[in-house]
Parts: sequence; structure tokens; C-alpha cells
Amino acid sequence: MCNFSSSIPLGMYNIAAFLRSQLFLLPVLLFFYQENGLSVGDFYFIQGLIVFFAFLFEIPAGYLGDIFPRKYILVTAYVLFLARLGLWICFRGYEIILIGELLYACSKACFDSVSSSFIYDILKSNKEETKMVKAYSNFNAAMYIGTGIAALLGAGLYEKLGSHLLLSAEFIIYSTAILLLSLLPNAHIPTKDCITNIKERFKRFWVAVRYILKSRKYCYLVLFSGFMVGVSHFFFWSFQPLMKNSGINPSVSLTDLADSIGWDARVFGEATWNYLVSLNWLDYIKVMGVVIFINNIIRSSFSYMAASVAKKVSLFKLGNISFVLEIIGCAFSFVLMKMGHITPINCLLFIIFLCVCIGLQLMFTISHISRLHRLINPKIRSLSSSVNMMTGRLLTSFMLMSPKFLLKNEGAVKGIGVIDIFWIYAIIFIPIGLFFIYKIYKYNVKDDYSLMNVSDEKA
Repeated sequence: MCNFSSSIPLGMYNIAAFLRSQLFLLPVLLFFYQENGLSVGDFYFIQGLIVFFAFLFEIPAGYLGDIFPRKYILVTAYVLFLARLGLWICFRGYEIILIGELLYACSKACFDSVSSSFIYDILKSNKEETKMVKAYSNFNAAMYIGTGIAALLGAGLYEKLGSHLLLSAEFIIYSTAILLLSLLPNAHIPTKDCITNIKERFKRFWVAVRYILKSRKYCYLVLFSGFMVGVSHFFFWSFQPLMKNSGINPSVSLTDLADSIGWDARVFGEATWNYLVSLNWLDYIKVMGVVIFINNIIRSSFSYMAASVAKKVSLFKLGNISFVLEIIGCAFSFVLMKMGHITPINCLLFIIFLCVCIGLQLMFTISHISRLHRLINPKIRSLSSSVNMMTGRLLTSFMLMSPKFLLKNEGAVKGIGVIDIFWIYAIIFIPIGLFFIYKIYKYNVKDDYSLMNVSDEKA
């Protein structure tokens, strides 16, 4: 078998993953929501709802990946997102945004449930399973790079060209990705021996849930990990409200394609080139795109360093550091916003600090999941990993949906401002986090299952 027999399909898959990450509206999603009459509270609520529906669809999506070839599930994930784009292109309004994001939640659950398994299927069909780490790293790198590039371009393009054109561009890009996926080999053919009905799958899932809940050395780490994931997601989706509240606004000018540059391809090409050449990068750092780009760079860097850090810093200490930094992040968010005016550079530096907090949380989660895989009962290892992921999604959805019922809408008398959310959450975070840390210390550090050296077999 040729050493490069898997390189072509995996390369095509990575390109499809790169194209999937071209979310030009991501850095200005709040502005797009407001175009459609939604508030900041709606922004938080819908992001939480996305995570909650992904949580609900986690087991059914995994079940579909067992009974159908995984290639078909991947194509389905992309098609669902394409339907979201088509809906947003043709219609406007709160309900349309909500339906589109629910389609995205289903798309995300389908993609997450089979993306890594599909890589392994291709490698296994060519007897190259030992290349899994490298192949999966390349796949994630393609998505990180794609997200970073889209973030850098998205905010500026939105300002110049408007949301309709960006949605149309995403539609074309995703259609190309679906074409690439259709050309990939169907490496996974389900057999009757590995197929279980959905009822049996739920039964096995609850066995894993009970196992973790009854095991004190796993239970509090899983809950703490999910709790920290929720805090980090709250920080990430707070970037846009924070920047908007501090006066950092890309001065959005919505223009229609037919009125501005027409349908002539040459004129369109010249307009795009002139825009890129004349872009004022000093002003551009004020927009959300650069922040998301920085966030992706920091996330990928901390992910890369996780293995080496785990050999020198215990999981318990890493969790403590991450927890303390996120409390500081909440405190700084409140204090800086209460100052009345933040310069763009100060706001950007503070958000970079929050990105570091998110990176540390990711490093902790990677180390925790690695430990879970080493110690957990092999019969329920994959299901236990799902329990851990679903715990994070459930807590994330709660943290993101709560501001909808607390924030004050425009013109309303009741409710609180975006600034006040951070000190309220800090008051909630601190006792819950300290409780989990105490339990982790009590049942892991003092027992034989020490976390002080996570590279040991017992760690």
C-alpha cells in the first residue's frame, strides 16, 4: 500500500473543513441580528439555544452515524447549514433567524459526531491508523486557519458590501464544500453487528451517566470541566456586546449589490481589489474579526502546548489557575465597562486577556479528557466522553440563555445593562467553582487517584 494512499481524500476533506469555516458573518453576528430586529438579550439567548439543541441532538446524531455511512452524515451536516444560508438570504425577521440557528445546531451535532471518525475510517481502509494524530491535527488546523481568515475579512466586507452579499458568498463556498465531500470515498459501511437501536443507545448512555455520577473521582471533574466550558463560551459571545458597549463599532453601511457595483464581474473584481488595497488596518483592529482571529491563534497554541504542560503542571493546579483567571476576567469586565469610556486599544488588550483565559480553559479540558480516557471503564469510554461534552453544552446553554431574561431591552425600564451581567455571574461563579475545586481536591488529590502528576497511569 502506498504511503500516500490516504493523502488525497484527507486533503480534500481538509479543504472542505477549511471552506466550512468561512463564516464571514461571525465577527459581526450581533449587528446582523440587530438588522433583523433582535436585541443583545436575544443574541445571548439564541447562542445558548444553539448549544442546547446541539446537546439534545448529540445522541441521535451519533446513532445516525452508526446506521448510515458517515460520509452521508457529513454531507447532511453541510446541507443543513446550506439551508440556513438560503433561508437568511431569502427572508428576514426574528423567526427566520431562530429557525436558521436551529438548523445550524443540528448541522453542528451531525458534524461533531462523525468528523474525527471519518478521518479514522479513511486511514483504517488504507491500514494507516498510526497517522491518526497527525491527520486529526491537520484537520483542526484547517478549521482554525479558515475561521481566522474569515474573521479577518468578514467585518470589513460586511461594512463595505452588506450581509446579503456575504451570505451569498458563504452559500457558494458551502456548495463547493459539498461537491468535494461527494467525491470522497465511502470508507465506512455499517455492519449489522455494530448497529444498535436508538432505545439501546439511550440505555447505554444512561449507564455511562450513572457510572460517572456515582464515581466521585470523575463526577466533580466532569461537572467542573463543563462549568469552565460554559464560562469560556460566555466570555467569547460577550466580545461583541463588550466592543459595541465601549463604542467600538465598524460603522456598518449596508449596501445592496445591484445598487453599488452591479452584476458585472470585472467591476466587482476591481471594487474588491480597491477595497483590499485601501483598507486602513489601524482602524481595522477595532473590529471583531481581529479578535476572533486572535482567539483562534491562542486556542490552537494552547491546544498544541497542552501535552507538554500536563507533564509539568498538575491537572488540579491547571484547573485552579484557569478558574482564578476567569474570575479576574469577570471583575475586569465590570470595572472597565463602569469607567464610562474605554479606548479601543485598552478594550482590545482586555479581550486578548479573555482569549488567554479561554485558552487555559481549553488546555485544562484537553488534559481532563485525556485522563478520563486513560482511567474510565473501557466498555463505556466513548459514551463517557459524550457525557463530558454534553455536560459542557448543557451548562453553556444555561449561561448563555439566562441574560435574555436579565438584560434590559432598548426603551425598556426593567432589566439590567450588559455591564452588570459580569458581576452577577462572578457572584454565581465563585461559590460554585470553589465547591467543585474542594470536591476535586478531596476525592482526587488526597486519594490514590492523585492529579499531581497527570502523566502517571493513575493520574
